[in-house]
Amino acid sequence: MKLVILDSITTDRNHLIVFLERYFQKRLIDFSLHEYSLHKNMFEHENFQCEKLPCCFINLSETEQSGLEIGLKIREMNRDSIIFFTSNSPQYAAEAYRMQADGYFLKPIQIKELEASLDKSLKNINFIYKKIQIRSDYITMNIPLKDIIYIEVFNKTCIIYTKQKTITSSISLSELEDRLKKEGFLRCHKSYLVNMNFIEEYNNYGFFLTNKQFIPISKRERLKHRETHLNWLMKSLTD
Repeated sequence: MKLVILDSITTDRNHLIVFLERYFQKRLIDFSLHEYSLHKNMFEHENFQCEKLPCCFINLSETEQSGLEIGLKIREMNRDSIIFFTSNSPQYAAEAYRMQADGYFLKPIQIKELEASLDKSLKNINFIYKKIQIRSDYITMNIPLKDIIYIEVFNKTCIIYTKQKTITSSISLSELEDRLKKEGFLRCHKSYLVNMNFIEEYNNYGFFLTNKQFIPISKRERLKHRETHLNWLMKSLTD
């Protein structure tokens, strides 16, 4: 995810950078951060049309109206852009929200307020950027969730099957389930945790994945797991 900060005040810009780095690192979300003091330089270096999901923080300083125009220009270039405004005055808050800004924050920025707004804006879209940190063979790895097809436990070792490779770890499957169950992963069997994004079809005995792998379903909770997958599928289609 590309983060773009436009603020002519260096101390305010640095304060925001520190928070954003902590926020995205804590959530293991990939990001690149770009800071500018002048909007002219920003538009010379950034092509918002090419970005899948730019997240912009625009300060409304002495020229408040031009800051709103900058945000509108970015939104016109990329309708999926996330736009937050920061300001010393609440004067233009109503106008900012009329142009569907994702947030309007008075300085000094309240971290909890900004964090809540980021959580809300990224709730349904951060999966493609998110990673999970795993210890494997004395090496700490950050694995993109979108690349994990399924996870299997064998002889107390978790085997993580990704699009590119297989990774082993001593972490328990129960711990992985706790960390991933809100991210579209289903514990459909005592030995398996499956990424529902890769389920292609199913029968009474298990799921068939897009890579043709068959994952068994626990007999006692067969209907529950199929219902969970169906509910997830319907939700993903409407988001």
